[in-house]
Amino acid sequence: MKELNCPTLNCPKCKGKLEPVTCHDIEVDRCVNCKGIWFDSLEAEILKKIKGSESLDIGDPGIGSELNKINDDICCPRCGAKMIRMLDIDEYTIWYEKCFECHGVWLDAGEFRQYKHNFQPRGVLYRVKRMFRAQKDIPNPVF
Repeated sequence: MKELNCPTLNCPKCKGKLEPVTCHDIEVDRCVNCKGIWFDSLEAEILKKIKGSESLDIGDPGIGSELNKINDDICCPRCGAKMIRMLDIDEYTIWYEKCFECHGVWLDAGEFRQYKHNFQPRGVLYRVKRMFRAQKDIPNPVF
């Protein structure tokens, strides 16, 4: 998926250098400073289904959370286009950046583990427990 002779990529958040890291024959780019991860088109989708791929996410989630507060325009490290902030709501709420030009995704430190967890198949027992937990929080109607 990578283009040959690519210039050095820089982190869209802390401006550190992105270094290539391979997991199950898929190369992603991880910041040497903040440990955020750049996924080219479909790489995050593929890796979220592969057992052990969460080992790519070695960064401190606290640092990732702080970098998530950046409100400036975030530019794509691959093509330079302005990325759009996206929201994934599930067990973990994740704000991440997506490039609609080259279709890559930026996840701050700690977010790939959460992203992957949000998409884990869950059995019937999990869904039933979650349903009862939600109902417990709903007050009884007063007649």
